[in-house]
Amino acid sequence: MEKRLFLLDAYALIYRAYYALIHSPRFASAAGFNTSAIFGFCNTLEDLLRKENPTHLAVCFDPPHGATFRHEKFEAYKAQRDKQPEDITLALPYIKRILEAYRIPVIEIQGYEADDVIGTIATRAAAKGYDTYMMTPDKDYGQLVGEHIFMYRPALKGEGFEVRDVARVCERYGISTPRQVIDLLALEGDASDNIPGCPGVGEKTARKLIDEFGSVENLLENTDKLKGALQRKVIENAEQIRMSKWLATICTDAPIDIEIESLIRKPLDPEKLMGIYSELDFKSLMGRLKAQIASNKAVEEASSQSVGISADDGSGMGSLFDSAYGGEEAEPATDCEDRHYEIVDTPARIADMISAAMSHQAVGFAVYAPGEEAMATRLEGIAVSWEPCVGFFMPFPSEDNARKALAEAISPMFGEKSPVMVGLDVKRAILLLRNEGIEFSAPYFDVSVAHYVIDPEMKHDIATLSSRYLHVVLQGMASDSRAGHPKESLSNDEAMTRYCEEADLALRLRPLLSAEVAEREMVPLLDNVEFPLIRVLADMEWTGVRIDPKVLVDLSAKLKKRVEELEQEAYVMAGGPFNIGSPAQVGMVLFDRLAIDPKAKRTARGSYSTTEQVLEKYASKVPLVGVILKIRRLRKLITTYLDALPALINPRTGKIHTSFNQTVTATGRISSTNPNLQNIPIRTDDGREIRRAFIPDAGNVIMSADYSQIELRLIADLSGDKDMIEAFLSGDDIHRITASKIYKVSLDEVTDDQRRHAKTANFGIIYGISAFGLAERLGISRPDAKKLIDGYFATYPHIREYLDKAVDDARKQGYVTTRMGRRRYLPEINSRNAVVRGFAERNAVNAPIQGSAADIIKVAMVRIHDEMKKQGMRSRMIMQVHDELIFNVVPEELDDLRRLVITGMESAYAGAVPLEVAAGVAANWLEAH
Repeated sequence: MEKRLFLLDAYALIYRAYYALIHSPRFASAAGFNTSAIFGFCNTLEDLLRKENPTHLAVCFDPPHGATFRHEKFEAYKAQRDKQPEDITLALPYIKRILEAYRIPVIEIQGYEADDVIGTIATRAAAKGYDTYMMTPDKDYGQLVGEHIFMYRPALKGEGFEVRDVARVCERYGISTPRQVIDLLALEGDASDNIPGCPGVGEKTARKLIDEFGSVENLLENTDKLKGALQRKVIENAEQIRMSKWLATICTDAPIDIEIESLIRKPLDPEKLMGIYSELDFKSLMGRLKAQIASNKAVEEASSQSVGISADDGSGMGSLFDSAYGGEEAEPATDCEDRHYEIVDTPARIADMISAAMSHQAVGFAVYAPGEEAMATRLEGIAVSWEPCVGFFMPFPSEDNARKALAEAISPMFGEKSPVMVGLDVKRAILLLRNEGIEFSAPYFDVSVAHYVIDPEMKHDIATLSSRYLHVVLQGMASDSRAGHPKESLSNDEAMTRYCEEADLALRLRPLLSAEVAEREMVPLLDNVEFPLIRVLADMEWTGVRIDPKVLVDLSAKLKKRVEELEQEAYVMAGGPFNIGSPAQVGMVLFDRLAIDPKAKRTARGSYSTTEQVLEKYASKVPLVGVILKIRRLRKLITTYLDALPALINPRTGKIHTSFNQTVTATGRISSTNPNLQNIPIRTDDGREIRRAFIPDAGNVIMSADYSQIELRLIADLSGDKDMIEAFLSGDDIHRITASKIYKVSLDEVTDDQRRHAKTANFGIIYGISAFGLAERLGISRPDAKKLIDGYFATYPHIREYLDKAVDDARKQGYVTTRMGRRRYLPEINSRNAVVRGFAERNAVNAPIQGSAADIIKVAMVRIHDEMKKQGMRSRMIMQVHDELIFNVVPEELDDLRRLVITGMESAYAGAVPLEVAAGVAANWLEAH
């Protein structure tokens, strides 16, 4: 039997899991303990066991206490690293308990790093004929790769694993043998480990030197063959290069008293593992484990009955993993021992079902339609449930008359006198039902929106909610489709199981979510803002927005011609043609051919980083960089909007129907997709021109109503800063007033530059912009930027107090709130890691301001929509973009609607500073804004 040993670099995998999930939907136990590192590690471990089925494995840790032998010789080794995040420190005991429950050996040797432990065991195992896989993202391990030793690298973006053998390591680093990885590190250095290397020698030069000389030792013996500055650098830093090679060399003879055979895989302890998962609220992992236990028990019983022996043959391999991971996965378990889901497809049975549903106070429901876009798909079925583990599915026939008859039959269930309809995505249901002529006027409860209010950074799909609140793992939904809708039609049986289950679980989730919303004092936010907004957004999506394709086609042609001209300019500046769309070629031209920065950073793959953020630093000094950035931005406009928008026109309506997303952003703001209206550029002339293509229906006009400086008005109100409040109440330009106060000149003496600086300070400082960031944005020196910041806080002292208090309050209670009670949880606010803590501190300041602005425009949208409906207006609200509402207006309703909208927006919130709204009217969005 083939022996395959997997050695896991624990800390590398734990850190990877922690930082991969840090800005994603948050993983936390019911007690608020951050479990992202543990959850990510467990998923990685499960993935490995399922896909690779190793015969032997171990997890290797760095020593828990004291320095290693490298620190004793080189005190600065790894000295620059940030202190370990406390979330990881707290996670380690759980991870080790989990490994103990898995019965996977944990190996750590005092004085030696995990690299050395893995290097030693891998070398010994390879000598005994084991194929050994070192599971780590750390490139240093490349030096160990040999005939029986491989790197097993987890991908960064969930794309599986990459196995690196000798050929791949050599190809990746441009070397002839994996051992030369050490020589490369000796010359390049390694910032993550504080290995100094040779100053001024980067990856390209290091490769060239090792290709020529073979090793660091040979290089140092032949420095006479080098020339100029490189020769001087190598000679002057010879001892540092030798020390760097010693530091980078992984030890393969660490004092480890372990027999390789003792690392054989053993059956896990399901009770112990279940207890830990329960303690951490890992509902999905608990569900999988239950399914594995059930499957394993069935295998054992079948095996015992057929051959009279246990499924475990004594080798240690007849374990739970064999049945759960070695073959097909078992069907996940649910809490329903006896489900009753059935198809209802006769008029009599449908009538009985509707009558029964109407007798209940609440009914769970789920609508089935393949595809993501509600306006571009057709309803194929509806499921309902009014008691746990019971559900009925009505397939929609394809024939038009039959569809119409069924729609008429079920309409009362969605009418005003119906029960509370409880579902997962009510907005989508409203649109799909309206396509069938069914007007959804029933009261409703959307479980995903309710959970969004509770915890905006978690996922809100039915699988996540059922696992978290009900301890149920879905049966009727394949694991790869939990986040969305099926692309193709399902059989009636498949659809019945999937959608009856969704309706059933949604109904059961309602009381649990309602209780949690009440406990967190957010019932008014949910009932008066978020739930009514669902109907508003559905009406906006249904109405859609008209665009003029000719405007886009003409602008596209114009910008493509300009791109061609800029490309020719770039080729002249670069000294020859190159692929401007290739980041690698751009990097080679800028940093190799033109050498604009000898210290340019490289990506993990070895190429130069040429992101917009990186290139912006050079744009003012290197004309070619400015041209490249212009080309990139123009190409993005062309591909993302000018060429893409016409393809999004619905052939049935002749309009674009963007999807407004209510449960995506952590701040409470509405987002949109297909197209993303929020990202249509406004700061450049070319970007603004896109708005010219957004037009009203024939004979109508476009009205744009926009809040004026809402976030600044809110910060004045939230902070109670009298000077800023008075500045707004004066009616003068807030940025000119700020400049006047900072620079101590009269309003008439404020220059345009001073106003620009004050404006940047107004919008930047309250979001934590640093002196460095302000200097870069304004193109001024850091001392001048610091002076500007100091002057700003001297001008508005209560702003500083408010910002400090917001962070302090977040540290004490773990969250911040908007004026309407929306919470943003910040569990990382007390982190000892400066990067993690800084991100949370900025959110502590940002969230109440952005979230309050989001709440205010949502309140305005609900009030305006309801009043327009009450007055029977034919005009329609068609778009919401940031702090702006856009309307398709029937001319004779313009005056009344303008008054209604301005009043509705300005009265949505009453604070120390009144809100102001500007409304413009024109033949397109650009001119109306």
